[in-house]
Amino acid sequence: MTPLNPELAQRHQRAADYFVRRREHDWTGADERELNAWLSDPVNRSIFEDLSRVALDLRHIPRPRLASDPPLHSKASASETAGRDTAESAVGGSGAATWQPRRRALAPALLAAVLMAGGGWYGWRNHASYELTVATGPGETREVDLPDGSQVALNFSSSLRVRYYPGRRETELGAGEAFFRVAHDANRPFTVDSGNSRVRVVGTAFNVRAGPPQLTVKVLEGKVEVRPDRHRDDLRALLLTAGGGVSIEPATGQYTALAAPAGTVGDWRNGQLVFEQAALAEVAAELSRYLGEPVAVEGAALGKLAVSGMVITSAPAAFLRSLPDLLPVRVDRAAQGGWRIRPRG
Repeated sequence: MTPLNPELAQRHQRAADYFVRRREHDWTGADERELNAWLSDPVNRSIFEDLSRVALDLRHIPRPRLASDPPLHSKASASETAGRDTAESAVGGSGAATWQPRRRALAPALLAAVLMAGGGWYGWRNHASYELTVATGPGETREVDLPDGSQVALNFSSSLRVRYYPGRRETELGAGEAFFRVAHDANRPFTVDSGNSRVRVVGTAFNVRAGPPQLTVKVLEGKVEVRPDRHRDDLRALLLTAGGGVSIEPATGQYTALAAPAGTVGDWRNGQLVFEQAALAEVAAELSRYLGEPVAVEGAALGKLAVSGMVITSAPAAFLRSLPDLLPVRVDRAAQGGWRIRPRG
């Protein structure tokens, strides 16, 4: 295992210092804000969370006997025994290690050393045992079987990166759309990051579309936790169950709840898209993706019109041309390329 580089070592030392200082009586609101700003970096947050778990484990490790300790069966006087008990209570009663203020100078270095020694525990937890990068082009779909039994289906023009670690399974949807069927593993949560948003699951089936314009998550089975912006603590996590969905504005983290009927979650895998009272603007964005050229809707009011119907993904233009039969609109070819949907005049 290779040692941590100097930049990571510095991060570990700072995390350890924050961890210990946060338990001191003189920790202030300004200190907490400083820590939160530092934790906005995902690498820093991961280090801090791992360090917290290590510190919790260390509390259960008994303090080793020292040469200065009296013999186990010494016939010490009552006053000596009382003094020794008082000293022991200051470090955790029967010798269990606890982080006390008087250890402040030592604790950060000790914690950092536990994580950094030879790459050690931190290196093991953060060494990916499996990595995969996969992408699809226009008009191409692909299904991928992952080593834990999970399955991913990628839609047109999509890209996905997968990394499995001893304690977690991470994926990143860079663009496009993917349907995930995740194998249950309570000890290794499965996350999907896209932009600033994060979806976290243990075992379930769901679909993620990385815009444009919004990031959309729909759940077919089980439940998922969605953080609209994983870097912001002021935005609460959303819990979605089967039949539920959410649309997230990537720039602001603002979100809108969506209904997700089973027939619409990952429907593209069967070569069709099902719209149930979907906004015309959303339908146009979907058609644009499958056509490979822009579909513009003129006017915000027009974009809110509700559309229901089914699109064959191999022939999206047929549905586009049929829109005037469903809505008071006109569909024309745009002079600069693509399509234009206008009010019927």
